[in-house]
Amino acid sequence: MSSAKSSELSIVGNRVVVTAAEALSAAGTGRESLMRGLEQNQCMGVPSGYHLPIELVARYRDALPDMPRFIDDRKSVLGWKCAELAYQSTGWDVNSVSKSAKTVVFVGTGLSSITPYEMNEDLLGHIVETEHGLRFDREKMANDLRSNLAAPKRHMPHHFGQALAESVGAIRSGSNFSACAAASQAIASGFWSIRRGEAEVALVGGHDSMDHPMGLLSFLVLGALSTDRCRPFDSDRNGFMLGEGAGMLVLESYDHARRRGATILAEVLGAGSSMDAWNPTAPHPEGLGAERAMRRALKDASISPSQVDYVNAHGTGTPLGDVAESQAIYRVCGDTVSVSSIKGAVGHCIAAAGAVEAVACVGMLSEGWVAGTTGLATPDSACPTKNLLEPSPIAPQVIVSNSFGFGGQNASLVFSTVEFADGQSSN
Repeated sequence: MSSAKSSELSIVGNRVVVTAAEALSAAGTGRESLMRGLEQNQCMGVPSGYHLPIELVARYRDALPDMPRFIDDRKSVLGWKCAELAYQSTGWDVNSVSKSAKTVVFVGTGLSSITPYEMNEDLLGHIVETEHGLRFDREKMANDLRSNLAAPKRHMPHHFGQALAESVGAIRSGSNFSACAAASQAIASGFWSIRRGEAEVALVGGHDSMDHPMGLLSFLVLGALSTDRCRPFDSDRNGFMLGEGAGMLVLESYDHARRRGATILAEVLGAGSSMDAWNPTAPHPEGLGAERAMRRALKDASISPSQVDYVNAHGTGTPLGDVAESQAIYRVCGDTVSVSSIKGAVGHCIAAAGAVEAVACVGMLSEGWVAGTTGLATPDSACPTKNLLEPSPIAPQVIVSNSFGFGGQNASLVFSTVEFADGQSSN
């Protein structure tokens, strides 16, 4: 960060830095795969394989392990593998974390992955014949469903987060279930915990997979899915391409990271959240909730809109959402800040979207360039922001990353390069 910018910063509380950021996405395994995929500016969707009026799904195609703890729960296996990858990249033994630091875990997660087969298995196995006809053996069913391996327990929103917290000896954990803003809100929770001094380390992020018939049908009924490919901010856009994956970051207090000699990738400066309370699915047409979240994040970071170099837009490719967000960004940052969405490349990872994109933002800060908007060919004149078509050699120092979900859930994060005591940047 330049001295002109850093002189205006006034952070209250502990500084919070990113010491690991990894993702599983359609681009493959790890941050490096994600960044090289975004560099190509190509759609990474593959034929869906479903008899539905959509062509592509942005699917994670690398092998995943079998995990008895998460039977038939693909999103949790994605999250677990990503969390392991993040901790491995810190060079820190996960088993020693609880002994050396106060650690918290916050994750954003999506809808249940429970299948009709699992529901039938849980219910039909407890039907008994009595003198009055067939009845449920309610006592036996209640006892069986208490097991951690029973489908209702395995698919509860906090099941994954609790298991992950136990594995690292966390002093506190939480799960955000706030649609497509979930992962960004989870990252914000970990950030605030460290800044307030409640924790020294936070494992944060999100995981999701709705790559199954019920998931796709839900979005088709809402008219949210593109029939072919995702084209954010394009005049011909018609919806999003479903993605899946996970993103996990290790956050630490600056002092803790420096004491242990960690490699610092970026700094988290602020976070903001808001609720539209406008419509169950549609955003406020002028993006008022989105604007509120961005302004709160910038205020939380103690920086001005003029200091923002790049905005990673939520940019799903839906007709209403892109216009509302673009107008909100324009009112906050004007028409000169660079804006792009990576969903045309890796799809919309739903509850994991904010985490995968946070990993991409850390990568852009570290490597000194920003992604283009894959699929954008003819910018919509109703979207007044400077939307990038191609990757750009801009070397951002301050990035705002947006995540907006159904029901009016909005979250914005502010990331930056790190200014060390000797004046050297993390770039």
